[in-house]
Amino acid sequence: MALSPVLEPPTSPFPFPPTTTLRCDPKTIFLRTRKAQIQDARAIHQLIDSFSHDGTLLPRSYAEICANIRTFTIVETHTHQFLGCAALHIYGPHLAEIRSIVVRPNIKGCGAGGQLVHELLRQANARGIQCVCLFTRIPGFFDHFHFEVADRQIFREKVSKDCQHCGRRNTCDETAMALGELPASRDMPDNDLFLPRLHSEFVQLQL
Repeated sequence: MALSPVLEPPTSPFPFPPTTTLRCDPKTIFLRTRKAQIQDARAIHQLIDSFSHDGTLLPRSYAEICANIRTFTIVETHTHQFLGCAALHIYGPHLAEIRSIVVRPNIKGCGAGGQLVHELLRQANARGIQCVCLFTRIPGFFDHFHFEVADRQIFREKVSKDCQHCGRRNTCDETAMALGELPASRDMPDNDLFLPRLHSEFVQLQL
């Protein structure tokens, strides 16, 4: 189905409550992940958009989310309360990328982000993907899942798709990380798309 580039998300009278904290009592609240459906696109767009203004996430239009809804997984409570989302973008059997991973900021101690990572890694493993990469400002979080810092230029497809078109590519403070067998060196780009970096690649953020 063709999607208009000016497609706008439907308005909702129930935006995410900014101050209410969801208390996750394991005896009463159970988290689960599932593949996103088109009905989830508005909530996904709203959450990603709330983190894109400061550069935490790359902006994604509502039309783009609808067109790529099959790549998204959401995490929710057993009462269908939307908590967060993430996408698994597959470049081929050699590489997939975890992107647009985000949970509602009013969640504390629920483990929703961890559930998303585990589920996307499960999906990648089921498809026989050799390596999963991601670019992040919070590398410490992904250390828990055994991701390791990697040279970003190894991920040629990611660089070509996103990085070389990004206005912050020469001042980027994101860390490239990977889990699994890195793509072969012959797949690396011939030209350095980034200027030499003079500052630390790590930025301390509060989770």
